[in-house]
Amino acid sequence: MSNFQKNLKLLAEKYSQKYIALQTGFSQASINNYLTKSSEPSIQFLIALKNSFGVSVDDFLFADLNEFNLKNFERYLGNYMVCYYNNSSYKGEVHTNLENTLNYGVISITNESCGDKGVICYATFLKQKSDALKLLKKVNSSTKNNDILNAHKECNNLFTGNFDYNEQSLFIDLSNKNNNDHAFMIFNNPPSNMKYIGGVGTVNTVARGREHNPCVEFIIISKRIIDKPDAEIYDCLSFNDYKVNLDLAMKDLLELFEKLYMDTNEISSSLTENQKIAILQNKLEYHFNNILEANIFRFAKISNKEDDNIYKLIKEGIDA
Repeated sequence: MSNFQKNLKLLAEKYSQKYIALQTGFSQASINNYLTKSSEPSIQFLIALKNSFGVSVDDFLFADLNEFNLKNFERYLGNYMVCYYNNSSYKGEVHTNLENTLNYGVISITNESCGDKGVICYATFLKQKSDALKLLKKVNSSTKNNDILNAHKECNNLFTGNFDYNEQSLFIDLSNKNNNDHAFMIFNNPPSNMKYIGGVGTVNTVARGREHNPCVEFIIISKRIIDKPDAEIYDCLSFNDYKVNLDLAMKDLLELFEKLYMDTNEISSSLTENQKIAILQNKLEYHFNNILEANIFRFAKISNKEDDNIYKLIKEGIDA
């Protein structure tokens, strides 16, 4: 059995002949003929396999592929608008309400194979939403990889890299050689065979501004234009909806208040009003600091709740 037949058999075992036929546009009968050596594969079929499953023609013909290599990237291919926080301020300090607190960009996941590292990505990160929309419109107007690449190059901030995935996560690894800049993104991989339209994840990059320090933040990618005010997107990216239980703190404060003001005892009688207030204030500060420290975000996770909220925003968006 030739390498081509072995690899096609592995692909059929992983996805089924019917699925390969749907993805490539060739009939199941043709695929069965290729498997049984009744006919030789055409170059058009090999190119269709490359475009649908991200495996180069040479690898399919001559390499012994394994399950890792035979991935279907088709559902992830396309152009995505990007929304993320402006990270030029130290630790996210913002001195205006919403102006200049959100940045935008465009990521293109193409059908160019990158070997065992997935498929090739192009990305441009911009400050203005209007500039990102112009670029998104331009890259969506063509299916040719060269046209998409040139559209990104025109913005003079080209990042290149690769896209890969496993059952749980999507990975986008980008770099800009001119600026010696890097970005690594991870998103949830929804359990679906439908076209991926975007979601929320984390990005590890280098902060812009006065100090170029390592930075981790939340980021949204969407094939559709999220038709919502910046304030709503800003709130979605903050994920700061946490609940604090004050029951123990309130009980402790009430007991102290009773001892100071309601019980008749030697200690309370000897204290001045200012001293009592100071004792209550110290107790309040003690509980406040404990609660605050317990809720400081040492790390953050993209839960299904946040992922669903962003997915709904994207689904309600406008086709780009």
